[in-house]
Amino acid sequence: MTLESHAILPAAPASVATSQGEPRFGTYQGELPEVDLPRLLGPWAPARVKRLLRQKRWHYAFAATPEVAVLFAVVDLSYSSSAFAVALDLKARKPLCDVSFLGVPGPLAVVGDKPGAGLEASFRTLGGRMAVRRGVDDEHYRVDLDVSRLRTKGMQAFRWTGELAVAGGPPALTVIAPVVGDGLVNVTQKRGGLLSSGTLEVAGRRFSLDGGVGGMDYTQGYLARHTSWRWAFAAGRLEDGTPLSLNLVEGFNEGATEANENALWLGDKLYPLGRARFEYNAKELLDPWRLTTADGAVDLRFKPFYAHREDRNLRLVVSRFAQPVGFFEGTVRVGNRTLTLTDVPGVTEDQDMLW
Repeated sequence: MTLESHAILPAAPASVATSQGEPRFGTYQGELPEVDLPRLLGPWAPARVKRLLRQKRWHYAFAATPEVAVLFAVVDLSYSSSAFAVALDLKARKPLCDVSFLGVPGPLAVVGDKPGAGLEASFRTLGGRMAVRRGVDDEHYRVDLDVSRLRTKGMQAFRWTGELAVAGGPPALTVIAPVVGDGLVNVTQKRGGLLSSGTLEVAGRRFSLDGGVGGMDYTQGYLARHTSWRWAFAAGRLEDGTPLSLNLVEGFNEGATEANENALWLGDKLYPLGRARFEYNAKELLDPWRLTTADGAVDLRFKPFYAHREDRNLRLVVSRFAQPVGFFEGTVRVGNRTLTLTDVPGVTEDQDMLW
């Protein structure tokens, strides 16, 4: 089997639901036009109170060059919202800025229903704004992040202005999955291997993001009251310059055999991977991690040097969230080709939520 003839996923459907209101559970390539959860009917359509308590949505953006990595996320829990942003010096292996915000639901915290073309995700607060948008006919995600020194604990302003290009890149990964426990349905759309451009200004320094590689994570669903997972995302280049990204998860979107968000983006192609397995020290997340897949295709080590953390007890919401940042190395086998990853930037995540 050649790399090019590796398994091809079916095209993403036009809707989350069938004409009978049943979820189209599965793993697809391409963009879902809209996460139209209201089209779900019967047992898949929660009553208003349960919808308020169970509907969660977020959008995450990541970009890295050999010099710097930058990321941010906007989270809408229906009854509250939050956001965070982190920038890191990859050469010195140290953080440049790490900020977190809490907010109320409403127009100041928006994650729209369109995960691809037409996307809008934004968060505004005193001294800070974060947004990623893409026009309906646009082939670029446009990022605008501006956090004043008022919110960076006395450091300089933190600004990310730029784009992540869809044009010429690999297709999106779309997964519609059942949720175990007291949840119902979850939808995620991941994009990787997107070429970045623009600038990052942080800690009094200015970095170019031109030629970098990044990705996006859009998720929305009716999730269980108690939800936990391990996640990994890498974005960089092979030694020959080919852009790649890798998405691995354990404990989430695994409620059906046909739902699986583990995947590799290489050049302009998307390749599915087997179920992921994470080995790590939960008491010391900066220790090395090992990531493998059940099909034997992935054997990676992750060496973190910093971790963004959010541990909160707000009674209704109790979160234990950590996202280490570092470098991946090891091998990924696709078809008859074995790829070697060396110092590819990325993140892992250990999350346990009562929400």
